[in-house]
Amino acid sequence: MPAPLRPEFHEGQYLAADDVSAIVRYGRDAAARHHRHLHTWGISSGLDVSQQPREDAPEYRRVVVAPGTLVDPSGREIVVPAPLALSTAAQAGGITDPDDPSPRPLILMWNDVPSGVSQSSGACGGTADGAAPRAEEGFALLVGAPGDELDLADQQPPPPDAGPDRLGDGGRGRVLVGFVTWGGGVGGGFTGVLAEANGIGRRYAGVLADRVSARGGTLELAAEPRPVAGRVGVRIGGTDGSLDVGRFSAAGAISPSLRVLSDGSTSLKGNVTIDGGLTVTGAVDSPLVSGSVLAQSGSATHGVVLPLPQGVTQDQVASGDVVLHIQVTPVAQASDAPAPGGGSAWNGAGALPVVLRCEVDAARRLVCLIAWYGISGAAAAAGSGSPAVLPGRARYLVLAAAAREPS
Repeated sequence: MPAPLRPEFHEGQYLAADDVSAIVRYGRDAAARHHRHLHTWGISSGLDVSQQPREDAPEYRRVVVAPGTLVDPSGREIVVPAPLALSTAAQAGGITDPDDPSPRPLILMWNDVPSGVSQSSGACGGTADGAAPRAEEGFALLVGAPGDELDLADQQPPPPDAGPDRLGDGGRGRVLVGFVTWGGGVGGGFTGVLAEANGIGRRYAGVLADRVSARGGTLELAAEPRPVAGRVGVRIGGTDGSLDVGRFSAAGAISPSLRVLSDGSTSLKGNVTIDGGLTVTGAVDSPLVSGSVLAQSGSATHGVVLPLPQGVTQDQVASGDVVLHIQVTPVAQASDAPAPGGGSAWNGAGALPVVLRCEVDAARRLVCLIAWYGISGAAAAAGSGSPAVLPGRARYLVLAAAAREPS
């Protein structure tokens, strides 16, 4: 297949109809290749689908497609200049299996129509061979059968050097603009409009690029044509040259939750959830500065490792950057005494607690042991000389003092 041919003209040259048409073909083909190879096909603007009550049949709906533009898989641009309405099966190109209430794809495709009057032709406006001097780049709006939307993503584009109109298989490209439902059988009507069905929705045109640059110094990415308050967006550049990820405010500005500055530093704002491991290389900043003290208090039982105050790490303690001061106070209550049937004959009401140990080891593990002696009544008869030694509870206070600035 030859490479694209560019029309060339010379003085004294006779121009045939094909010579002039070649000018049009060259521009259309170049535009189609641009759309096809630098963009992905789909809706460019508008073409929203809505529904209105039918005055002649209130139980049914009038489906309206708003004006807009799209690019089909061949790279051809289709323009819908005015609202387009469908009410009957004939207007929709016929309804297959009208008793099926399943969603049906609403599809746009090109449909050229001969049109126009040539100013240089005869008085009747015709050409020598009777052909129309103009072609209206029209379109057809069709209602497909349920499931016709499943193969739209598999449409094959034409060869790389080809122009618009026909796909690789010779057919016309189809673009989904929405879904409708039909009810009432052959003489029925539309019953509703849907944005998607079977996990498939409207497809919008995109861009194929390995680099996107902003001419004004700031690049923003948003999921909607206009920023929506509360939605997430991305901004690159600006006066400080940062990368910001955050939510749009009502004024359309991004409030960053993640910020990467031009010096390579990164800051996070808000809650952070990590699912998996976290590896940190380099120093970890701490809220502790020289002379400051952080505290952690609570209650723990024998064998529990006491927690560090929030913002203090074990590495800081091990390196000597932070010095710990720990105080523990045993708590002995009658409810903690041996219970009947628990290996002793007395109950808590007749038991005397004696704290044997209440301390913290080098790993901050609480060691709290309490001996319980029977002192009266049934407890004394059971033998007060044989105490029950049980794990105990203690209140703790952990103070973390910064010995020097964290390294």
